[in-house]
Amino acid sequence: MLDGVLGAIGFLTTLPAGKADRFVPLQNRTYLFSVVGILVGLLLGIIATALIILIPDQPGIVAVIMITSIYALTGFNHLDGLSDFGDGITAHGSREKKILALKDMALGTGGAAFIVLYLLMLFVIIQALVNNMIDANWLYGLGFSLLVAEVSSKHSMITVAWLGRPIHHGMGSMIADNTRSKQFLISFIISALVCTTVLGSTGIAALVGAMIGSVLVVSISKRHFGGINGDCIGTSNEIGRLIALIVLFMIYRGGIAVWMPW
Repeated sequence: MLDGVLGAIGFLTTLPAGKADRFVPLQNRTYLFSVVGILVGLLLGIIATALIILIPDQPGIVAVIMITSIYALTGFNHLDGLSDFGDGITAHGSREKKILALKDMALGTGGAAFIVLYLLMLFVIIQALVNNMIDANWLYGLGFSLLVAEVSSKHSMITVAWLGRPIHHGMGSMIADNTRSKQFLISFIISALVCTTVLGSTGIAALVGAMIGSVLVVSISKRHFGGINGDCIGTSNEIGRLIALIVLFMIYRGGIAVWMPW
């Protein structure tokens, strides 16, 4: 279990987790993705809370620092997956040509456009959340939101791995082949407990929204590529985070969400 946790930390973050190869223990416990989401979410929550307290009148700066913090902690592998996914689905021609574009390491126009649009949307939604938190005088709200979003994004990856069919052998197929219903269910229980504890029914809504995003990723991947690979799983991480934050923003706009500590 410890090797699995350290393997998940090493695989999903830039945090030090030792030099030993712990991917094999992780393969048998892919639900630990959600545990890593808790760790990353807590770190982001601490940073976000400190920023809102220190510079509450600078939502744009807070958003930029938080986006920088996200990728400082998680690396760019999943964002790279999103760019490859964009290249693949925007490529013209047969399914084989789309798969070649998906696997091509060079950044194409479709991938660049996906990254730019995604980061713009992430910036806008975090800035909007900061403004909401300030207006509601709820200084911990952004931190709670980012924790829920990060847990939701990691469960999104498990959802895609559970639902999708690998199109070739690789890191993605090893994750997908080892993510059975049991792994998915444990990940969902962990994620649902955390989201409910932090934001009550609002947190569950964000988790469900992220899972719906995962279903869309699987559907699009199946239509364009015939299945999924590691890039599709990485894409679901980014999409899951964004959708969870959007859902939270929409709920907050309808009224101040009440934090439920039970």
